[in-house]
Amino acid sequence: MRLFNPEWEAIKEFEHTALCRDVQFDLAGHELPEDHGFALFEELARHLPWLRETPEAGVHPVHGAPSGRNANLVINRRVKLVLRLPVARLEEARALEGKRIDPGAGELGIGAMKERPLTPYVTLYSPFVDMGTTDEAEFMDSARKELETMDIRCGLIPGKARLMHTPNGVIGGYSLMLHDITLSQSMAVQERGLGLHRGYGCG
Repeated sequence: MRLFNPEWEAIKEFEHTALCRDVQFDLAGHELPEDHGFALFEELARHLPWLRETPEAGVHPVHGAPSGRNANLVINRRVKLVLRLPVARLEEARALEGKRIDPGAGELGIGAMKERPLTPYVTLYSPFVDMGTTDEAEFMDSARKELETMDIRCGLIPGKARLMHTPNGVIGGYSLMLHDITLSQSMAVQERGLGLHRGYGCG
């Protein structure tokens, strides 16, 4: 026996021609900085130069555990490197297999790649959205306006203020939850992203 979940039933029946998919790689190493968005993108772009010219491409933040002794995250077997890429670029991403990168806290080895389809959840969450402002009211207004360009009107719940350091200055934003969106709208947001610096793990 299992609980009937109408959302999952709708997701199973939902038909969509995917524009993007996630690709997931094993990571081997010890640590990487908590503030790793810029450095990780630069390291990946050394091996995949086309990332710089592919605005649809995104790099997910790496979700390691805080080390508790410095500003690093600990890498274990469950920690993955995940990129969101246009379907036309998926096979090219296999060039990362076997490569070594150093986002700032020692070398990491990139393992085998697996593809993962996007799931059209009716609630979406991003730990860091960059709308070009650190003012919360301006942030929310910009996020709503960008969503409206996608014909999406939904609930928005801002969360913790976020900062990312880059050689060109500090990027600021907030975590953000979207709720009460349709399945097709969910896919549109996931494939397009929201805000700036998708390659650095934002949006």
